[in-house]
Amino acid sequence: MAIVEGNLLRGRLGDKIYSIDPITKKQKVRTAPKKIRNPKSDAQLKHRNSFVDIVRLSSYMTDAHSIGLHHHAKREHLRTYADFRRLNKDCFTAEGFIDYPNITLSYGTVARVTFTSARIDDAHILHLTYDPSLSLGNAQPDDSLFLFVFCPAYSKGQLFDPVPRLQGSFSVELPAEWPADNLHLYAFLSNSKGYCSKTVYIQLPGGVYLKTI
Repeated sequence: MAIVEGNLLRGRLGDKIYSIDPITKKQKVRTAPKKIRNPKSDAQLKHRNSFVDIVRLSSYMTDAHSIGLHHHAKREHLRTYADFRRLNKDCFTAEGFIDYPNITLSYGTVARVTFTSARIDDAHILHLTYDPSLSLGNAQPDDSLFLFVFCPAYSKGQLFDPVPRLQGSFSVELPAEWPADNLHLYAFLSNSKGYCSKTVYIQLPGGVYLKTI
């Protein structure tokens, strides 16, 4: 049953679920999950497989979303792993594929940065450059930039030490065994109070972006 809050709805009405974005205060609508009567049907088995995949990926990415989703999850009265599952449920298919470029590891109004280059050299050093401009809305000189790299081939991720927003470029050493053509790079900004930006997906040349766990 949906309730009215001002001019907006919150709750379920028919086959739609209504919510209110805590940041923009705008109406959000999604289709209610379809009830599957037969617990042993193909549809139910696929649903279970998809849930297992998202739970597994959430555990691999805990270091990142525990920071990036901290305040957002708190507003939603959730733990960050539950918030991660809710925000990313549409990135998983029943066939076991994951839409890595659209994974959300952070959420907030802190201004993001635009990455201008990303490359991995022969020594397996990742080099990144980005625009450190403060011209965007909610950008502060003491903001910190976090980088998280995930390798599906080894089911492992690494959160690197943050760098200042104003730095403009940095390099990190990746595990030597991680294949350069199957890495997924995510970045987000955090201010002095721990509030974060939305997630930035950094594209590597020749990367593979739709892979099973």
